Amino acid sequence: MKILKYIKKNVLIYFLIGMLLNSGLMLIKPLLLERLLNIREEHLTTDTILSFIVYGLILHLIFYSTMLLANFVSNNLQRHLQIRLKSQLMKRLFLKDSIMYDEKVSILTQDMELLYDRFLLPVDIMIGKAFMLCTTIVFILWHNFWLGLFFVAFSFLRPLPQFLMNRHLQDSGAAFSKKQKQFHRSVGDFFKGANTFYFYGASKEKLSLLENINEEYENARWKNEWTSNIVFFLNGPLVFFSQVLPLAVGLFLQKQGVELTTASLIAMYIATMNLSGPIQSIMYSISDIQRSSDVRNKLYSLLEDPGSEYTYFTADSVAELVLENISKNSEERVLFKNFSLNLSMPSKVLIKGASGSGKSTLLRIIAGVISADNGRVFVRNNQGEEFFEYQGNIAYISQHPFFSHGSIRDNLTLGQNFPDNKLLYFLDQVGLTNEIPAILDYQLENNGENISGGQRLRLELVRCLLRKKDIVLADEITAALDFQNARRVRQILSDLPIILIEVAHHIDPEISYDQVIDIDDFKDTFTKYE
Repeated sequence: MKILKYIKKNVLIYFLIGMLLNSGLMLIKPLLLERLLNIREEHLTTDTILSFIVYGLILHLIFYSTMLLANFVSNNLQRHLQIRLKSQLMKRLFLKDSIMYDEKVSILTQDMELLYDRFLLPVDIMIGKAFMLCTTIVFILWHNFWLGLFFVAFSFLRPLPQFLMNRHLQDSGAAFSKKQKQFHRSVGDFFKGANTFYFYGASKEKLSLLENINEEYENARWKNEWTSNIVFFLNGPLVFFSQVLPLAVGLFLQKQGVELTTASLIAMYIATMNLSGPIQSIMYSISDIQRSSDVRNKLYSLLEDPGSEYTYFTADSVAELVLENISKNSEERVLFKNFSLNLSMPSKVLIKGASGSGKSTLLRIIAGVISADNGRVFVRNNQGEEFFEYQGNIAYISQHPFFSHGSIRDNLTLGQNFPDNKLLYFLDQVGLTNEIPAILDYQLENNGENISGGQRLRLELVRCLLRKKDIVLADEITAALDFQNARRVRQILSDLPIILIEVAHHIDPEISYDQVIDIDDFKDTFTKYE
């Protein structure tokens, strides 16, 4: 029932109407055979034959038209659900640091496809087949109520093996899902780390491990499918009770003089045979739905997690950035403790320290990407108002910026509206226009691997300059630059009327900072905590 909240009411109503209108599709054969058997040989004329042809044509036109309508509303419902669910997941996953990049991609691709194949589509099929079952049952009971009950009752014994083996089906489905996820992750790691494994001589061991994981995955698939096959094998004897035995009872009733024509009896028998199709489809659908429990629970937990929503607020007239007694621990280390800083606009601060000392962590806290264990971080405007959400005022320049596949223009604008002349002005400021031909249309590939690290960093700087941020956090940005470009980048940032906080190992003596802070002065690396 949780899925209903993601479906618009009108889409659901159209879907149910379409399924209802299509519910008579299974009656084409019984209706045709009943009409045929009611034609006596002595009354067989050209007009009778033509009438039978017209009757059959009308039946097929009506029921296949309703089938077309049902398929349309069904496809529309699935399209509608996929769009809404993926849209919600994109928002929930966007800044969720607890989930790795590869898993986010897997959730929106593999997991959503699995949800469609093993939950959304089976539920769709179950609803359609349930309508068909109801209509077919009414048709059977209409011919002879008590004999019809006999036909129907034994037909519904068909799912009995499935219910008896329900636990086995769930367990095998969960095991298969778990092994599938493990295999997909292991394949990704194997190929991403190929060079590492090769140069450390671990290729053989890693390949052997992946082969073992693949074997476990395929064994789980085989067990899952075999369990389902056993369930459906056990349905065989029940076919006899649901079709042959009631037919024999009908013949016995005819012998006893009960008013029941052979045409009606055969129509009931054919209709009962048609019951097995929807019941079988529902059984398969239930099996798929049971196997989707893990992925459903995973996706629902994300969709219903209110804490995964992100905000983006821009404060007006930023005058100060304030850090009050900020502390952050990592495992059993204190990265920094009681770190305080009050910066007025404009300010230039350099934070130095060894690798792993917590410099980048401090920047991420200021940016609001992660939270401090203690203390407050906020901005204050000219009127003295405090804002704890100010993501729109910050630019975070990392030494490893991201670039999508596409032109440099697309990667600078990020879908926002900036004129080409403005882009070219800032590209010239960072010295890139002479380095890359037809620069705005130049196509970046694989996160910009077809340009140098220094060029990537300067493109990231242009992104920042275009948006006129109040606070710029620069994380080891000159590490990939040569001396000349490093000084150029630092000078550009230094000349901006902003609050600049730069993290670096070393100080450029030619660049003047308002403050130089050693983060080691704010921690005790041997302090333990619970």
